[in-house]
Amino acid sequence: MASVGDLESGQVDIQLTRSQKLATINEGSSLLGPEVEHRSFSSHRGGVTESIRKLRSHTMTVSLLEKPSHDRRASAFMAGWNVSNLIQGTGILGVPYAVSMGGWAGVIAILVIAWVCCFTGKLLVDCLYEDSKRTGQRKRVRTNYPEVGEAVLPGFGHKIVSIVQVCEMFGGIIMYIVLLATVFNDMLKAYTELNIYHWAVICTYVAFPGIFIKRVSIIAWISMFSVFSLMVGLATLIIYCITEYDKMDIHNIPVFNAETFPIGFGIIVFSYCAHAVFPGVEGSMKEPKKFPAMMNFSFLLAAVIKCLLGLMAVLRFGTHTEQVITVSIKSHAFNYLSNALVITNVFLAFPICFFIVLETWDTNFLPFFPHLQPDSSCHWFWLLITRLLLATLALFLGIVVPHFGLLMGFVGSFTGTCLSFVFPCVFHMKLKWKKLKWYNIALRCFVIVFGLVCGGFGLVFSARDLAKSFNSQGF
Repeated sequence: MASVGDLESGQVDIQLTRSQKLATINEGSSLLGPEVEHRSFSSHRGGVTESIRKLRSHTMTVSLLEKPSHDRRASAFMAGWNVSNLIQGTGILGVPYAVSMGGWAGVIAILVIAWVCCFTGKLLVDCLYEDSKRTGQRKRVRTNYPEVGEAVLPGFGHKIVSIVQVCEMFGGIIMYIVLLATVFNDMLKAYTELNIYHWAVICTYVAFPGIFIKRVSIIAWISMFSVFSLMVGLATLIIYCITEYDKMDIHNIPVFNAETFPIGFGIIVFSYCAHAVFPGVEGSMKEPKKFPAMMNFSFLLAAVIKCLLGLMAVLRFGTHTEQVITVSIKSHAFNYLSNALVITNVFLAFPICFFIVLETWDTNFLPFFPHLQPDSSCHWFWLLITRLLLATLALFLGIVVPHFGLLMGFVGSFTGTCLSFVFPCVFHMKLKWKKLKWYNIALRCFVIVFGLVCGGFGLVFSARDLAKSFNSQGF
């Protein structure tokens, strides 16, 4: 998951109510207007404190909420850092399993999907702009993914894109629960009789208090530490594979299997899916003309790391590669260290994932309950019930299908294909049709067909294996 995945990877744009916007502004985050933010910079200027504040603001708040196009402060480096973190999310832990499902075709898919997602990400950002009919000047007229959908399909586009984005994020929450349960079960199965289902319940409700964090600045700090723990965890996994070089064998790479490859395809797509935040990242850049180059570098780096981890892990473990790669590690030192870092990453990523889902939930459903509004004395009841309900629903779905890789493949085949392949190409052709050459249209149509075919097969085969798992558990 892009992180989230993993979220990390995949995060949606939020429509805030007026009171929520004021609350966010009052807490002094980087979402402040230019004048207020300037005073904040002046009061905190100097040394390490200022550097950390800048890093925090550019690494998370830009991704979390849309920044207006006139408020451009992030450098190309900071934007690249942001994008790299999003597409190197927790979902990368499932990439070795995807390679084991697809063999060499899986390795090629990592490179091809990286190029396609980079291409469609740039198409999506281009959809934010229109040329003035009077002056011919290029102007940013849209701020987020749903607004692009609304421009193409008035009355429906905004809702369609928002629903798919929330489905992706909620799927990421379920995968977090499954991932935590899998890791704890692997680490402690020799010391306790608790199984993966027990761990799922424990982990969900241990993470539950973090759901109530609503301050963007706090979530930004938490997410920054989450990213660092994941990066160190990935480095640990790669170092372990290097130490096991004598056990690597080229014959461990499985042959192509038409039934398992689509599942691996879905996993890889999900690990790259971060299109929902590209408009916010581009809107924060001092020099937006550098956005394409930044995207090229970020996706190239992601593709190299994913190929390196996926290939080295499968060369070492072959068809025995687990759905969560840390489970495959038999060295106690590396196993506990990598698992501890993954656990830290996931627990710290919970607040951001739930924040996005809950903001969308509150925006759409809270208006129907006037007595439970934020200024009401009964608002705590709304917070408790809705948060508990959504957390329990995610837990239930995680218990029903406790398979990280298969679930990741299923979600990626649906939401990832829509957000990363189909929507950007369709929207771009609709909005820019008069400017496109025949070969531009042909390329976009090819990407759409490629995504639909591979995503469709991935959806079918992932659902089939999930159904088998469901039935085997006696449900």
